[in-house]
Amino acid sequence: MRIAGILIAGLLASAGCKDKSNAAASPDPAALKAQQELLSKRDELMAQQKKLEGQRDKLDEEIAAVSATGGDVSELAKKKAAIETALQGQSTDLTSLTSKLDQVVAQGGASANIATREATMASREKTVAGREKELGDRERQLAQREAGLAQREKETCGAAAPMIIQQVAAPKGDKYTRKEIEPLLGRARANMQKKGLLAGDLPAQVQGLEGEATRAMGDGDWGKAYLAAAQLSATVDAIKVDRGFISAKYARLQSRVKSAKVDESVRKQLTEGMGDVLQKYGDGDFAAANKKLNQLFSAVR
Repeated sequence: MRIAGILIAGLLASAGCKDKSNAAASPDPAALKAQQELLSKRDELMAQQKKLEGQRDKLDEEIAAVSATGGDVSELAKKKAAIETALQGQSTDLTSLTSKLDQVVAQGGASANIATREATMASREKTVAGREKELGDRERQLAQREAGLAQREKETCGAAAPMIIQQVAAPKGDKYTRKEIEPLLGRARANMQKKGLLAGDLPAQVQGLEGEATRAMGDGDWGKAYLAAAQLSATVDAIKVDRGFISAKYARLQSRVKSAKVDESVRKQLTEGMGDVLQKYGDGDFAAANKKLNQLFSAVR
């Protein structure tokens, strides 16, 4: 009987240790709930932060575009400053939330740490999947707009008219100086800036005329310099930023995008931007569509 009593006592002690071990390994339900709530708040703050960063980046583009044309950027700068202030507040809140999360994790034990990591990974996977779906939806919308645009062009205007290179009569004699040539080059540059023309918007045969005129002046070949400058200026004058111009420029951008290697952020910017171009094109706002195309060209190297 004594031996049996000892065995029973040993079994009870063993069972008691096992129960204590299991209790220590089990996470605190209250701690887990607190972690999940903090993780949810953190994800919400990060989403808000990303949205504000996107708005700030868009304002940067608008400020750059307006500055390039000599416009007033004061209102845009105020909006950007407000967003920067909001981002600073978001960053402070995010730091505080992360600190609280670390404290709760420390109180919850090893099992709670594992649960937190699993919850974090699940949250990240959900966020990535959401972004991919959003980008896919935008690309499908863009493809539909492009198809509609192509059909509209077919039913209305047809193919874009080829750009005409303005021919200039060869100058007689060499009675030209820098005073006659530089104003022509200056006029061409000013009109390109005013119309929002890139070098690639000019016909291929005209794109090198500015350099040709400059070299000819250096060589003292004033007749050749005048001819190149006059032809460049006349061609730029004749270019109209209209439906055909935007269609051709949009096609060039598409071709460049297909051959370029871009990361996810640039790809997203291009998808949104090209949709914006099509919207402005459909509204007949060709100047705004051209300005947006210029921004997108600068994003693709």
